[in-house]
Amino acid sequence: MATLYDLDPQTRELLTLDTFLKQITVKEFVKGLTADHTIQESNDRTAAINPKPYIRTFEASLEALGRISAELNSREQKIQYDARQADATHQRTVAATEAQCHDLANQFSDLDLLVSEVASTTTSLGEAVDLVSRQRNRAASSQLIIKCYISFLENDPSVVESMRTGSFEDQRQCAITVRQLLRFARKINNIPRAAVARENIEKYAEMVERELLKTFDKAYRSADMNSMKAVAGILTEFNGGVSVIQIFVNQHDFFIMKDKLLHESVIEDDNLWQKLCDPSCEDPPFDTATKELLDEIRATVKKESLIIKRVFPHPDSVLRVFLQRLFAQTIQQRIELILSHAKSISTLAYLRTLQNAHSEIGALVEDLKAILKPDLDTGGGLSMLLDQNMQDLFVPYIENRQYIDTEKRNLQELGSVMLARFNNYHLSRKTTKNHKLLNKLGTVTGRERWAKNKNTG
Repeated sequence: MATLYDLDPQTRELLTLDTFLKQITVKEFVKGLTADHTIQESNDRTAAINPKPYIRTFEASLEALGRISAELNSREQKIQYDARQADATHQRTVAATEAQCHDLANQFSDLDLLVSEVASTTTSLGEAVDLVSRQRNRAASSQLIIKCYISFLENDPSVVESMRTGSFEDQRQCAITVRQLLRFARKINNIPRAAVARENIEKYAEMVERELLKTFDKAYRSADMNSMKAVAGILTEFNGGVSVIQIFVNQHDFFIMKDKLLHESVIEDDNLWQKLCDPSCEDPPFDTATKELLDEIRATVKKESLIIKRVFPHPDSVLRVFLQRLFAQTIQQRIELILSHAKSISTLAYLRTLQNAHSEIGALVEDLKAILKPDLDTGGGLSMLLDQNMQDLFVPYIENRQYIDTEKRNLQELGSVMLARFNNYHLSRKTTKNHKLLNKLGTVTGRERWAKNKNTG
């Protein structure tokens, strides 16, 4: 019987496992087995087909295929066995891991319970420590208050005076102590000289506040922001910061120079008022000095808002006072001045000035909102304040039908002026026609008199 080694190399190469791994078809496989015999027969076309080479080749190929099939079955069985062993090992590993995870979860629960118990104990201990600490601080504070009160009974403020002349932290402690002393003194009336002690404490409190305000003003003049911030914080704890806000606003250079900004000479612009009185002027101008004042307000608020945010613990409270002062004093007085002057000139000038003022101040309000919105007006309270201030500014000019009545009066005045011009124009034309007619009649009469004299002569 033919063997694999009786086959040619090409056929032996075809009868390998690699050939079938390439997904060769049956037709291609058979064609490859008989390729050598087909070539030999094609060279001798006259001879009959000899089946023996084909039979030997197919027998040898069948034997080789059997060996390959047996080899593959052996491999498959081995792989299946290895897979079953690996799966069994995996199942054992999963079971062991699951048991370990279960044990770990139980241990974690026990540990979590233990930690919770420890945390509860620690929290209770911490609360107890805090309580003891607060009681100790309260006792020390009470001891200091009583000691200071006794010293004020003897008119000797040396205990708090040493704090007042120290660092800013010492001054803060002094302010807190004096505030507590005031409350304590106002509650005690049943001991000798209690009124004297209360009076001494009140005078000392006024002195402390006054000196702190001087320190703040000095720091403001020298642009010492750190000192301003420290004093503002102390006064905020002492009395809510009312006095330091007032001195910051009242002593501001912008308000000190308001008299210069509101001087009446700045409205003496004849060209401006002539345009405002002219009905044919389609785009009446606004007072230049007032526009410059509004621009200066924009720059001032932008600059001071940064300082206020840096210095004061509650900047929105300071800005409220500052903005209210701007509208109630500077802007309102300026608007009253220009409107009063415009009203003395003509109703049309008054209405146009009022309209321009409303437009310009509305633009100012929107600009101020944009300046304050990112950091200082997070709740929208300052925007509402600006809107309310603007509304209050123009209420006196529009309430009780004042604006409507003024508009009616303006239309009547303009109508009267135009009607007077119309009448004057026609009167002038009528007079001109009469003069022309009299001249014409005089000319005709003269000609007749000349002709009569000529005939007589």
